[in-house]
Amino acid sequence: MILGNHGYVLGVRKSFISQVGQRCLVPHLGETPEPEKARDEVFSSLSEIFGCMERLVNYLICKRRDEARWLGVLTAVLTWSFGVIGVVIVNFLVYNYATKYFIEHPGSNIIYFALLLALSLPTGLIAYFYAKKQYVEKYTPWKKTLNELQKTLAENKAKERSVLDSTLQLMDRTSEWFSETIKYKREEALIYGIVAFLITAFISAYSSLGLPVALLIGVVVWLYFRYEKQKEIAQQVKMYKGWRKKFEEGKESFLESIMEGRA
Repeated sequence: MILGNHGYVLGVRKSFISQVGQRCLVPHLGETPEPEKARDEVFSSLSEIFGCMERLVNYLICKRRDEARWLGVLTAVLTWSFGVIGVVIVNFLVYNYATKYFIEHPGSNIIYFALLLALSLPTGLIAYFYAKKQYVEKYTPWKKTLNELQKTLAENKAKERSVLDSTLQLMDRTSEWFSETIKYKREEALIYGIVAFLITAFISAYSSLGLPVALLIGVVVWLYFRYEKQKEIAQQVKMYKGWRKKFEEGKESFLESIMEGRA
């Protein structure tokens, strides 16, 4: 009887040890291994970082194109204005010769101003396309690199060391992009303030307090939008830094996954 009980105890002990060993060696169903979990977190951070970079570079390209557009308009206006100023100078130097000529030749003034328009429009377009190419050129390679990285990440093909190198280069460039974005956001706030001032001044033009009130409203609008724009950028910078910190913390596991993919 004693030997039987002893055999039963030994059987229970062996069963318990085998169950504990299985629990230690086999992960629970539904659980993600630590290396894969860290890799997924890095990929998630990269996705957010690339999205932030894409918004920044698209915004800067849009602003630079707007600058080129305004430069083209200014060039066209100046070209047309120089033609008009030329008529005034001729009148001044040759005793109203241009005016007399236009009077003696009806319709010649229309032809002259049409020629000025025909000259100013191509000049403005040439200035616009040239400026756009020069302004946007420095962003084009980075945008191309970013699109390639996003495609690689979406297809889950980030198995090369060059992916990490390109990502780090883009991260360094992003700091510069944030500085440029802050400058443009401040300019937007200033434009809002000027527009508010002009509208208020026009509405209250016949009031004795019109100008001071318009100036006050313009300053208030400018300060309000300046605060909102800075707050918006500060939030973007904070989120970007958080995503970058997660990426840098999991960078080693990302490198390990690349090396495993090569093996």
